[in-house]
Amino acid sequence: MCELLTSNQGSVNSIPVPDLYSSHEEADSRITLHCMYAPQKPTTEGVIVRSPDSDVFLLLLSSSDAISKPLIFDTSSGNNRRQLNITDLAATMSKRLRDAIIGLHAFTGCDSTSCFAGKGKLKTLKMLEGDQDHQDTFSRIGTLETISGQDMQVIETFVCQLYGKPSHTSVDKVRYDKVRQCFKGKKGILSNSEGVDLSQMPPCQDVLMLHTQRANFQIKIWRVLSSNLPDLPKPENNQWRLSSSGGLEIKWFS
Repeated sequence: MCELLTSNQGSVNSIPVPDLYSSHEEADSRITLHCMYAPQKPTTEGVIVRSPDSDVFLLLLSSSDAISKPLIFDTSSGNNRRQLNITDLAATMSKRLRDAIIGLHAFTGCDSTSCFAGKGKLKTLKMLEGDQDHQDTFSRIGTLETISGQDMQVIETFVCQLYGKPSHTSVDKVRYDKVRQCFKGKKGILSNSEGVDLSQMPPCQDVLMLHTQRANFQIKIWRVLSSNLPDLPKPENNQWRLSSSGGLEIKWFS
């Protein structure tokens, strides 16, 4: 149970806040829920969140429309400490782009999803900003139970572009071309695999599909931050599986 702390003439009072009792497991999600609740207090002039976590920043940015008072993100420390006005930043961006950014963040790697080795967030953000189809697709992720075939094709094309093949639409074709390039001019094209750095290749189509479904599950949680007790699907129905010890393991292949 969360409590609201107030002070009066040197004494501190605590008041239970039932609306903030939450089933969200992540602290990042609960922080955002608290920020949505805080402006309901008439004396609240603004909300300041102190955190070093980029996940928190992006969740607040995507949820800024639901926070009615000025929202400040206070991050880093020492000479690098700075305050970012999320309310002002959000006003410079379309809602579709803000919705797409949080989708892109989970897809390109967060606490619960894997990343694309060697592919930084800045590059993918620039790709997103420059393509309306990408924005439409990533803003839809997490709003539906499953990924449509059309959106999956856009995502696959996005990954091809990420790996330097903007004219390709198949990650399997990109993988094939990269292997051929490694052995160009050599005899016995597959006789020696030491020239292939698998970490520099995109995932195959099967693995990409499973990864996208796991990202969809994570984003689905982030899309319902305004609900303290959301009805969510089970992770084992979203390309996770239960281990023999009762924990969760990633399902890498179908």
